[in-house]
Amino acid sequence: MSESTKIRRANTTRNIAFVALIIFLIVATTAVIIGVVVGVSTARGIQAVSNPVGDLVRKLVVDATPVILPNPVVIVEEINSLARLETASYSFQDILQIERNQDSLFGLFGESLLFVAYGDVIAGVDLSKLGPEDIEVVSPTKVIVRLPESELFVMDLDNERSYVANRDIGLLTKGDSELETLIRQEAEARMTEAALANGILGMADEEARNVLQGLLTELGFVEVEFVDGPMPRITPYVQEIPKGYVLTPAAPILVTPTPAP
Repeated sequence: MSESTKIRRANTTRNIAFVALIIFLIVATTAVIIGVVVGVSTARGIQAVSNPVGDLVRKLVVDATPVILPNPVVIVEEINSLARLETASYSFQDILQIERNQDSLFGLFGESLLFVAYGDVIAGVDLSKLGPEDIEVVSPTKVIVRLPESELFVMDLDNERSYVANRDIGLLTKGDSELETLIRQEAEARMTEAALANGILGMADEEARNVLQGLLTELGFVEVEFVDGPMPRITPYVQEIPKGYVLTPAAPILVTPTPAP
């Protein structure tokens, strides 16, 4: 056999080996992909079959009452006196959904949560910010008042009514414990924005004026004027002394120091 014939046969054998290797790699890759798809489908089928069984078992088992183990020591961090006049309250309902990694690897590492939120936003006026310079008595029948700006007092979710409607966790993840916290914070932020957009502060200011006007009217003032800017400059009211009466100044009070022992 000539040398050229041997070389041609060696090249042919090498080419056949390369083709066989390529075919093997293609078949192996296809098998892996099919195995992954079949495995995911099987796992989901097992989960779909096991859910009714789990539901049946949960129905047969009596739920135990949760036991709360409180800390025996309660720390009071701060005590404040409040003079808040709450004059406007908005109640809200919202439905929010949050997702994470739902589009990667068939959702194996993903999680989604559907949350139904109920909450209240309360606004009013803090009367502790009302000073003597904000009230001016013009006459026995007229008074001028400058109220503090209205503000939001309460922006909280109603934990008794708010709930997680649905939670879907992928097969290869334990679930994010902070996901519900994030969606609760988002619900509070959305309620606050909605309350401000619907004019809760303006309503709180108007209702506060109505309440104070009623109180001052009960004290004998016929005209109650509210101002938003600087207080107007007026002459302070001085009570007139009726005829036949003399205003006698009060006698000074003598303070005697206590002798040292």
